[in-house]
Order: sequence, then structure tokens, then C-alpha cells
Amino acid sequence: MNRGMKLIVGLLPLSLAVAASAQQPIDLPGDRLYPESVSITPDGTAYVGSMNGGVVRLALASGKAEQWIAPGAFGSGAIFGVLADTRNKLLWTCTNDFRARGVTVPGSDAGSVLKGFDLATGQGKVSLPLPGTGPICNDMAVGKDGAVYVADTGQPRILRWTPGATALEIWIEDPVLGGGLDGLAFGDDGHLYINNVRTGALYRVAMASGGKAGAVTTLTTSRPLGSPDGMRPLGGTDFAVAESQGRVSRLSVKGDTVEVTTLAEGIRPTGLDVHRGTIWHVQGQLGALFNPGTQSTTLPFRLTPVPVR
Repeated sequence: MNRGMKLIVGLLPLSLAVAASAQQPIDLPGDRLYPESVSITPDGTAYVGSMNGGVVRLALASGKAEQWIAPGAFGSGAIFGVLADTRNKLLWTCTNDFRARGVTVPGSDAGSVLKGFDLATGQGKVSLPLPGTGPICNDMAVGKDGAVYVADTGQPRILRWTPGATALEIWIEDPVLGGGLDGLAFGDDGHLYINNVRTGALYRVAMASGGKAGAVTTLTTSRPLGSPDGMRPLGGTDFAVAESQGRVSRLSVKGDTVEVTTLAEGIRPTGLDVHRGTIWHVQGQLGALFNPGTQSTTLPFRLTPVPVR
């Protein structure tokens, strides 16, 4: 390799870092979106769910956005988590019924339902009501076996859908987890990591033989997490997390301890995902949605980049 080529190669990491940091926020359409979650496919297509129903699809490269799934389509309601599942070729949405809190989506089903839409066409394909009393479908993760794991914020449990199944099953229910389960993601170790938006706790649930849930470990973080919400893998046992009390952070798990690194602060993110060295986050502004008389909405809604470091 000649000297010039060595210089170019040596500058590549710096160039990538500069490119990531130079990315700008992308304005999202509409003044009633209230985006709680975002999911990004490897080709840079982002899917943003709306608490007033529907999903916006956009290209990170151009910023061009479109209403891809209409509010109420296939009985979908107010959307918490969204997850683009390239393995099963579905866009999963956690839809909920918040009519009692003043959020109405015409055409939506009652209750809390996991909905799957064809990732190519947007057509509704799978509808799976959450069982039991008072469930809240919040977020999802896909395991190595292709199964989809669902956080139920209303109960201390994780539900599971296996490809071809017609109903959700309880994968684990344990009082240790507490009510308030929210973001979840798999590490490269094959275990499932889950946060609790109410208590700030972070758990690891071991993946045992046969895909069964194993031991639950409460992990020790280097500082308290402030209402952790959406969470996505960064590789290994590192994760990006949206702390809805004011930060985007990196979690680095080593054994039963977690080093928490603040990447951005002074914000109130609810959901995020990672693409090519950049974390993109949304701020749901749910306080303004549920309490319009006491909190105002800041417009435009945006998808905002934070470089991973």
C-alpha cells in the first residue's frame, strides 16, 4: 500500500465520524403526529409511528416522508412501539386504546393489540390481542429464532409470537420485573435486555434451552436511568437507550454491571434506532397529547441524529 493510500485509509474513520455528526434533523409531517417510536431498516428507511394512529415512512438519505399506513388501518390504534422485522418481512406496531384519555383513532380496535403489516406493501397481515387484564403493548424485539418478543407495560411480563402462531403466549411473567416494562433488545450473547420506564431498572433475562426464559438478573448501572424508554442494540452487549427524562445514552453491559454514557441531553426522547453509526430519536411529547391544557406542543416534530461514540 502506497503512502497516499495509507493516508486515505487512516482518514476513513474520521471522515465517517464527521459525516455522522454533520447529519441534520429531519422534519416530520403534520402537527398531530406525536411520534413515540421509530424503526430503521438497513437500507435507511425509517418508520415512525403516531400516537394519533398511522405510520410515516421516510428515507434518511433524502428526508422525503409519506403517510404509509393510515390511522385506523387494519384496526390499528394509538401506536407506541414500531419495529421493522426484515426476517419475517413485517412492520410490527404496538397499538393501544387510549380513548379514556382523550385520544381517539377512528376505526381502531378496542384494547391493546400487536399488529403486523407487510413490510413491502403496508397491508395488514397479523393481529394479536394481548391477553389478560389491563395490558399495554409497548415495544418489541426479534430473537435469533425469528420470534417476536413484546413488552407489556401493564404487567410484569414479556409476551412472544412465534412465526405462524395465531396468538401471543406468555414467555415470562415475574414480579421481579415489576409493572412498567418498556424498551427491550437482544444482545449478541442471545439474552434479552429489558428496561422499566417507571423504576429505571434494567434487567437481563437469560435465553435458556428450547427458547425458554431463564434467570432474571437486575443489572447495576453506573448512574440511575431517567425513565428509560425505547432501546436498540449497538453490537455486543451495548445498547442505545432513550431516557425520556432528558437523555440519549449508551449502555455497556459487562457481567452484571452497566456503564452508562450520556450521548445527548436536554431532550426528552421516547424512541430511537441506529443506522450506520448514528442514533436517530423522536420526542413523543406525550404530556402535551394527554394534557393539552397544561403543556404545549413544540413543532415541527423531528427525527434527530446523535452520533454513536
